[in-house]
Amino acid sequence: MLQIADYFFPKNIMENKKFPIIVFSSLLFLAGCSTSADINRVQELKGKTSNGVVSIDNNFVDAGTIKMSEGKVDIPFTFRNTGSEPVVLLDGATSCMCTEAVVKGSDGTLSPRIKMPGHGPIASVFQILDPGEEAELIATFDPNAHGPQAVGPIVRDVVIKTNSSKTPEIRFEFKGNVVK
Repeated sequence: MLQIADYFFPKNIMENKKFPIIVFSSLLFLAGCSTSADINRVQELKGKTSNGVVSIDNNFVDAGTIKMSEGKVDIPFTFRNTGSEPVVLLDGATSCMCTEAVVKGSDGTLSPRIKMPGHGPIASVFQILDPGEEAELIATFDPNAHGPQAVGPIVRDVVIKTNSSKTPEIRFEFKGNVVK
C-alpha cells in the first residue's frame, strides 16, 4: 500500500536515519532567520525612549454576565501607535491569577502569556508597534479560578510597559458579574 510519505519522498530518503534530523534542523534554521531581524530591532529599540504614543480604542470593557458553566472568556482590546516613532511593548502583568493575556501583533504573532506577578515568569512581550500599526490585547478571564463560591462583580486589569515617554504604561481594564 502506498503511503503519503512514499508519494512525496523516494523510499531511500525516508530510510535514511539522518532525514528527520536534517528536516528538523532546517526548520529551526528557517524559523530563526525569519525572526532574527525582529529580535535585533527589539534589542536596538527597547533601551531607547520613544516619542511614539499608544492609543487604546476602548480601555474599559464591560463583559456583562460571565457564567461559570461556560468557562473562560476572551475580552479583546484594540490599540495602535498614533505617534511618529516605533514603540516597543516591553513586559506585562495582570491584576489577578484568574486573568491571563496575550498581545496579537498585526502580523498575527502572539506574545508569551502575560500573567499575574508570582504566577509564572514575567512576560517579556517584546513586540514593536510601528507608527500607525494596530495590535490586539486578548485578556482571558477564568471564572472558575477562585472556586465555586467566587461569584459577584469583578474588575481586572492588564498592564503593559512600553519604551514610550508619552505612554510608558498602557492599562486595559474589564469588569463583569460572575454567576454560577
